[in-house]
Amino acid sequence: MEHAVAASASLPLSRYAVIATPDLDEARDEVARIFCPHRLHLGHGSSRFDARHHVAPLGDISLNYVQYGAEVEIDPGCLGDFYLLQIPLRGNARIEWAGQSFTSDAHRASLASPSQPLRMRWGDDTPHLIVKIGKAVVQRHWESLCGEPAGARPLEFEPEIALDEGAGASVKHLVEFLAQELSCGRTPLTTPFLAQAESGLIHTLLGQLPHNQSGRLGAERGDVSPRALRRAREYIEAHLPDALTVDEIASASGLCVRSLQVAFRQHAGQTPMAYLRERRLLAVHERLSDPGADTTVTSVALQFGFAHLGRFAQDYARRFGESPHRTLQRHR
Repeated sequence: MEHAVAASASLPLSRYAVIATPDLDEARDEVARIFCPHRLHLGHGSSRFDARHHVAPLGDISLNYVQYGAEVEIDPGCLGDFYLLQIPLRGNARIEWAGQSFTSDAHRASLASPSQPLRMRWGDDTPHLIVKIGKAVVQRHWESLCGEPAGARPLEFEPEIALDEGAGASVKHLVEFLAQELSCGRTPLTTPFLAQAESGLIHTLLGQLPHNQSGRLGAERGDVSPRALRRAREYIEAHLPDALTVDEIASASGLCVRSLQVAFRQHAGQTPMAYLRERRLLAVHERLSDPGADTTVTSVALQFGFAHLGRFAQDYARRFGESPHRTLQRHR
């Protein structure tokens, strides 16, 4: 029987709470429904147990907050059909995967691939933000990224991720940003922004973190035809208000994502998504410079795909040297 969940509003993703129980057996069974069957045991000498699980489903991935309070040993074995990205918010966890063993903490995340057994020991008071990523969506993004199927070998990531710099810092910031947006209720689960965030996260994992097929991304693609790059730009111009992903732009241009990224870097000096953001900012500026009687900054920003208004205002001010409200006021 499920507990009535009354999680503290101060915890991440508290509006998506599904489990709050002091009972270890109930916690194990309920967490298994969301992740997979596993063994869960209290650590030696542990008695305080306070399990909470909050889960926000985002399509092919889910964002989770999990805590147990006490030290626990967790043994899910092979994950089967999903990858597991785990970021401790404090404390530490001992991770064993594919013969490797290391300590994960607020500076070092773990990323377990589904092909090898996983075992963990979470220390006392070691809550985690966890991203569950379907194996099928990783394979789909891989094929879009490099234009080739993953092949017979399972795609396996290096399990340790340093979070203080490089790609690991990007991953951490994106996961924390998603958690903050969902926790405060500003971003509903159905917003197109989340599809973009999902795509961005998986492409960062595949394109910037080490894995056993990274070498297939190492070689630069040859020159891309001007026609393909023109198709990409024309598609972006025709779909500025839409929730575009880099996969959709690549598909429309007839390129894989990797070739599209190389082409934009060589010929435009920026990524496809940076080009899209620039074109959207210019479209907003043009609209605010020739406003109608009912024009508002919010309506125009949302019209051109800026779901996060605070970030939009910052980007706009950097690009044009004034706030969007100031632009609108000057042209009233």
